[in-house]
Amino acid sequence: MADVLFSPKTHETQWPIVWVVFGAGIVASSHIGKLPPALPQIGANLEVGLVMSGWIASMISTIGFALGLVAGAIADRIGQRRVLIFGLLMLALGSLLGTFAPSSSIMLIARFIEGLGFTATTITGGAIIARTTADCDRKWALGVWAAYMPIGFASMMMFAALILDNFGWRILWGVSLAVTLIWIVVVIHTTAKWQQSQTKAINRDPILGNVKRSLAMGGGVLVAVCFALYTTQHISMMNWLPTYMLEVYGVSTLFAAAVPALVLVFNAVGNYLAAWAMGRGWPIWLLLALGSGGMAVTEIGIFLSILPEGLRLGLAFGFGVASGLIPASALAAAPVYAPTPALIGTMSGLMVMGSNTGQLFGPPALAAIRETSGNWDSTLWLLLSLAVAGIVMAVLSRPMENRAATH
Repeated sequence: MADVLFSPKTHETQWPIVWVVFGAGIVASSHIGKLPPALPQIGANLEVGLVMSGWIASMISTIGFALGLVAGAIADRIGQRRVLIFGLLMLALGSLLGTFAPSSSIMLIARFIEGLGFTATTITGGAIIARTTADCDRKWALGVWAAYMPIGFASMMMFAALILDNFGWRILWGVSLAVTLIWIVVVIHTTAKWQQSQTKAINRDPILGNVKRSLAMGGGVLVAVCFALYTTQHISMMNWLPTYMLEVYGVSTLFAAAVPALVLVFNAVGNYLAAWAMGRGWPIWLLLALGSGGMAVTEIGIFLSILPEGLRLGLAFGFGVASGLIPASALAAAPVYAPTPALIGTMSGLMVMGSNTGQLFGPPALAAIRETSGNWDSTLWLLLSLAVAGIVMAVLSRPMENRAATH
């Protein structure tokens, strides 16, 4: 059975690789963040309705939902760097196709290809960081790694708001393509020498056997479910908040994009708080429970129409902080629950699979409730039930985390 030291020098973290991989995660998440502000234009240009727009938003998560765990096992088998570069190439290809998409069906295919790239990039990113960090830096680095999503998402949302009114959504897709191609070159150059040291890091066991071994780690499955419940809530609110503000308040495109972008900035703050707490010994299950509980409380306030608008906006920022505790904790759980160090990629795949499950089904579910009820406030009951379920999953994982840590 293959095994591997996390880093050729276990006492030294390879920070250049960590930050370049972190940048790859930001580039990948920017492909998700470019869509919400552009949805109204895409819907009008391609003549699609609200629910179809929701599926366009979610299609990027299809591969991660269906094959995240297997993709992680494949990355363990053939090498993390190769899969990371492949993922960035698929993101570029999807952007290229989307730039010239003449219909909603072609846009769905383009987003599917981007989903393949997003899954490959995010699965391997966490595994590479785990393998290039020393023991004392690993949880902190993985906690910070989780911030790739809010940083990339928010940055692209703001950039999109500046471009859309003047140039349109197709130019935005072209810019996204160019940025991705540039980062491919950066990754290839920075990780070339590290790749030569990774021969022993490749797991030679059967892929399906590794998948079964990872699923047998019940705590990892519970954390992945908690991650899915979080993502369903978070991505739904981030995708539809610009549309909600345009419909209800009639604000500008820039302002409609600015508010969710700020929520994502606060989400990154939550990521850092989780990384800080884990670095000081806080258990993962507790941070997951606190995050889910905080989401539940803030969701009630956000949708409580009797509260002043300023307070509801402040609670939206609180939602960002509370929810930020969860992805950092879940991604840091991969090395904890991996059966062996050589299967960190497989366990990371399980976490990404959970995340993509929420990204796939969340926006269409919220859109369906909105269309059926005729108002956005009715979506609270779906969001609140998911938050409560997240608390339950976190508490159930407590004894399993204790056993995994002891092992």
